Amino acid sequence: MEQYESYWDHDSILNRIKKKYKELNQWDEEKAFKYIQDKLQGIAEKHKDDDTYGVTWIEDHNKPLNKKHDEAMDKVNRSFKTKDMTLLYDGMAEFENVIDEIVESYKEAKKLAEKYEVDINSIYWDEAQQAYVIKYN
Repeated sequence: MEQYESYWDHDSILNRIKKKYKELNQWDEEKAFKYIQDKLQGIAEKHKDDDTYGVTWIEDHNKPLNKKHDEAMDKVNRSFKTKDMTLLYDGMAEFENVIDEIVESYKEAKKLAEKYEVDINSIYWDEAQQAYVIKYN
């Protein structure tokens, strides 16, 4: 009678996990670009009805959020230099989260601008108050 290896055999499961982890994390530039493309398409689809001007707007109007954006992008860039898929996955996850934050933050600033009937470009994030404020020039 043949002996079959149990699916639940400890070594069998552990070896499958190790193999899958190695496959997922082995650097492959084509796979990396495809992953980025897929994530960007997902982000674009998620925010297709949102005003994406906020990504540009935060550069001057919400420095802490802009810094988070830059750090996520830096992580993605470093992943290519170090050929590290894990860093790429982390960087893209952070990037997606910060885009979500930017979209929501921009919506908040737009509501404030509409409420007080001011131009959106007069709204700035005040770190001390942890809120948007209107700055008149």
